[in-house]
Amino acid sequence: MQCADRFTAFIGGIGSGKTYAGCAKAIVNLARPRTLGMIVAPTYPMLRDATLRTFLDMAGDMVRDMHKTVMIAEMCNGSEVLFRSADDPDRLRGPNLHWAYIDEAALIAPETWEIVIGRLRADGQAGPCWVTTTPKGRNWLFERQDQMTVFRAKTRDNPYLDREFIASLEAAYTGAFARQELEGEFVSFEGLVYEEFERSVHVAAGPPNFVRVVAGVDEGYTNPAVILVIGIDSDGRAHVIEEFYRRRVLQGDVVARAKSLHDQYRFEMMLVDPSAAGLIAEMRNAHLPVREADNAVHDGIQRVKARLARAGDGRPRLTISPSCVNLLAEIESYVWREGKQGVKDEPEKINDHAMDALRYAVMYIDRGVAKLSAARNPFYG
Repeated sequence: MQCADRFTAFIGGIGSGKTYAGCAKAIVNLARPRTLGMIVAPTYPMLRDATLRTFLDMAGDMVRDMHKTVMIAEMCNGSEVLFRSADDPDRLRGPNLHWAYIDEAALIAPETWEIVIGRLRADGQAGPCWVTTTPKGRNWLFERQDQMTVFRAKTRDNPYLDREFIASLEAAYTGAFARQELEGEFVSFEGLVYEEFERSVHVAAGPPNFVRVVAGVDEGYTNPAVILVIGIDSDGRAHVIEEFYRRRVLQGDVVARAKSLHDQYRFEMMLVDPSAAGLIAEMRNAHLPVREADNAVHDGIQRVKARLARAGDGRPRLTISPSCVNLLAEIESYVWREGKQGVKDEPEKINDHAMDALRYAVMYIDRGVAKLSAARNPFYG
């Protein structure tokens, strides 16, 4: 908060207080009258559910008015802060800013950083930008960290974090993933399961129309609960349209979100973790189209890998929306576990919740459980 260097970063483990610190630094900068700042998160749900909520809780009566339709907070001293999603980095162009803050910066596209710092020119001054994040592999932030003043913290360093929550994470996470998520280290993942994946090939906006829409669902509480919305076009290609990915969310809230997504997309079927009997029962009570997923791990992985491979026309049969930042982070760190005599026979059972949800949906799609309808999904024209 007190560092006056132009570019700063707080890189830490899960729950180390990153967003709190980032918002506190924003409030300090807003104390200067009639200034304009911008707070950015990788996706709109992350902005709405975490960053914005933290800011409003901390700012309290300093906020004169929160204009939710345009996502602008007006402060009592005349300063303003824009809240923006990095789903489409080009939309961040335009305002001349005094300062900017990027939350969970490791999940944004690399060009977002260049676009944001290019806006820091209000009053002819080069304004500051700071980022907070848990590392996600050795991506753009790893390459640019030498250009920033970096502060680090481990998950266990936060004295206000529930000790039981910390213990549950330390018991579940091991190896390189634990060093990334709990120690806040940049790590390089070896033995990737989906070595076919390339952002330049597999990350795309997707077609405007789908003939079918399904969802893959993985249960979680300490670990994230996941819902992946997947559309299938008339050529049988699959595209991950949207993700729901949240930790410490109650089962009833997951069902409510599933129902909201079903109202929007009209799922043909929702494929749910077969061990989540309670979640399946509650979804059925909510009149959602749900069934237990096929959890054959190796078969499912091979089917996903086959879809990631380029077909005869040079295009893959599975693409992912750039807004699905957690799915993309998982797919780039999903690794094989070494078994006896060094044989890599199973994937590591960490950082795999979106991976499981993806497998469930792909298994259903590929096995043709339901016939491909000739009529388009009415929600896609």
